[in-house]
Amino acid sequence: MYKSILVPVDMSADGFSDKAIEHAVNLLADGGTIHFLRVVPGYQMPLVGSFFPEDAFAKALEEADAHLAKFIAAYFKQLTVDYKTYTLEGKPADIILRTADKLRVELIVLASHKHSRVEKTVLGSIASKVVGRAKVPVMVVKNNI
Repeated sequence: MYKSILVPVDMSADGFSDKAIEHAVNLLADGGTIHFLRVVPGYQMPLVGSFFPEDAFAKALEEADAHLAKFIAAYFKQLTVDYKTYTLEGKPADIILRTADKLRVELIVLASHKHSRVEKTVLGSIASKVVGRAKVPVMVVKNNI
């Protein structure tokens, strides 16, 4: 059992976050905390950012954070689990690893999308980057849908 678990949450329709959450809850020790992380890809590069109003990114982060909080609160209606939510901007694998280090979690639980061999080669995989670079154990919850 783990006292501190990080669960990156993909809010896309096929993100399978619920399956990762289920595993994390089952691995959480009494009195432990689950840290839910949503990573929003940044668009604050000067070239990209110039096309948006100044406060657009801040509003996008606030909206993403509210969406995450609502999703997690709905999931834990019946359960009493100590959890915290975070919404950060950047490259997903880098932010996941940096957050795991900062929070000193004991385990990272993340869902893996079903990708073809070509997609994995061309796009890379957040899960494989996290597994390869993490300083703590990583549980990858496979989704074969």
